[in-house]
This record gives sequence, structure tokens and C-alpha cells, in this order.
Amino acid sequence: MTLDRRFRSLLANERWRYAIVGGLVAVPLTTLSYWQTGSEIGLWPIGLGGLLAGYWFEGSAAERTRVGVRAGLVGALPTAWLLVDLLWFIHVELRGSAPSRLLQSAVAVVGVAGIIALAALAGTIGARIGGWLRGKLDRDGPSVAAG
Repeated sequence: MTLDRRFRSLLANERWRYAIVGGLVAVPLTTLSYWQTGSEIGLWPIGLGGLLAGYWFEGSAAERTRVGVRAGLVGALPTAWLLVDLLWFIHVELRGSAPSRLLQSAVAVVGVAGIIALAALAGTIGARIGGWLRGKLDRDGPSVAAG
């Protein structure tokens, strides 16, 4: 299966479609927050992307949670840049012994995995809030005055 067919199958799945859109809203903002600080990944853009994905997605709360997790994972793509920077620092600038570099690399990978897990949580919380907002602000339902 080619990469193009895999990507099209993701877009055919409604949950992935909204997650990708919400995550792609977060990616430039997350990248900007890391670029400005050089050491921090902001989770608020990922929460915002999850909120938008959760607001747009029509489905149950469990499905909305899955959309939020996926939006968080897509929004966390700039953590790859953080991992590359950490590994570059460990292997090129620190120049410690091989066992020391291996241990530091493992700690960096585990730390970035923790950030990705927090991003998935931020996307989930955002999607849940987005679903709640949709329920409060949705004007497409039946009118009370229609009687």
C-alpha cells in the first residue's frame, strides 16, 4: 500500500479527518512556542486544536475523546524538533563517554515521550471542552419557541 493510499484512508475516516485538522491548527503555534523559547513546548496550542476538533466532530463522548487524543498527537509533531535538539546537544556538544551518552539519550527519549503523552491529554481535554461548547452553542437543534 502506497503512502498516498494510506493518507487517503486516514482522510476517509471522520475521526482522523477532524483530528488532523485540529492538530494542524496546533502545529504552527506549537512550533512558534518552541522556536521562541528554544526549550519549551507549549501545550495550550494543542488544547486549542483539540477544542476545535471536539467542537467540529459530531459523535459520542468516547469518540470525541479519541479525536482529542489524535489531535494531540498530530499537534505534538514539533516535539520531534525538540528531540533532535536534545540528541544533538547530548552527542555533539557534551561529548561524554559512550555509556553516559546512551543513558542521557534514553532519558531524553523518555522525556519527549512524556511530553507527547501530555499533548494527547491536552488534546483530549480540549476536545471534551469543545464538545461541551458545541452542546451549549449549537443552534441547529429544535427551537423552543417553535412549539
